[in-house]
Amino acid sequence: MHALFRYSPQLYLALLPLLLGSLPDSFAQTAAPEKALIAVPSPALSMLPVYFAQDRGLFKKEGIDPVLVMMAGRLQAIALGTGEIDYAASVETILRSTMQGMPFKIILYTNSKMSVVLVTSPDIKSVADLRGKAVGVTSLGGGLEYALREILIQQGKLNPDREVRAVSLGMPEQMAGLAAGSLHGAMLVPPYDGIMARKGYRRLVSAVDLLEYPQGGIATTDKKLKEKPAQVKRVIRAMIQALNEIRSERERTVSYIATRWKIDQELAAQSYDVMVRSFSKDGSASTKSIQNVIDSTKSRLQIDRAISVNDVAAFSLLGEVQRELSLR
Repeated sequence: MHALFRYSPQLYLALLPLLLGSLPDSFAQTAAPEKALIAVPSPALSMLPVYFAQDRGLFKKEGIDPVLVMMAGRLQAIALGTGEIDYAASVETILRSTMQGMPFKIILYTNSKMSVVLVTSPDIKSVADLRGKAVGVTSLGGGLEYALREILIQQGKLNPDREVRAVSLGMPEQMAGLAAGSLHGAMLVPPYDGIMARKGYRRLVSAVDLLEYPQGGIATTDKKLKEKPAQVKRVIRAMIQALNEIRSERERTVSYIATRWKIDQELAAQSYDVMVRSFSKDGSASTKSIQNVIDSTKSRLQIDRAISVNDVAAFSLLGEVQRELSLR
């Protein structure tokens, strides 16, 4: 040991925190993982990147001990604001809260497009055939209703306010409505679209082919970004690694989907092929597509002031991680 430390133990102890603080991330990762509470809205397949990062140990590899908490999107905004959770996966809800003045930011997008599919009864052969019919969405004013409206306008030349009735229902209830004939269409995500297709229903339009509307991702507070940027970077890195592995390891991911969501391999493979097309390659989404979400939300909330991407998202740490991983 250096003579200074041999004869001045008090000075050594005083300098120890500074010395440890200067060590690289790789050393920090060998210490006890840092707990992070991450809220997810449901066990749905749309949350695949988050569950994958947890189950494959990608968070742990980055020194993060993830605690996944099941919580509805509107409650995530409240819990994020009170500090009961650290990160939220319902980024559309968080974006809406940010536009209304909450100190939140989206830090990463897992889905740069929407993986929802418009599924219809067999007699509906075109979008125009939905005139006068009812179509299920998970929530009125949400992203899936936005996707339905765009599909009706772009492919059916229909007025979504007058010619088609949107009905707010959970996806299992939408499937039941299709079967009972009370609905002629439903906006379904994998594996629900594949389940209904097996029963003879028509997968009429996939939103991933039509819309640039990012949905899934991770958000946190301005406070977290300011006080714990190193932790935020580790969460971002784990999520990007999950996206990379999901994209590059198809067979392994299909098996993982089949096991975790208790579906057969064929349905898991079909779900994977639909969803992987919507996933971001590096945690990014285009500025234009994020602005689409902002503008759509402004219209629903009747907000008149200008709101830019920088008002709802903070991507500087994402950019740092992308450069460190040679993705930029």
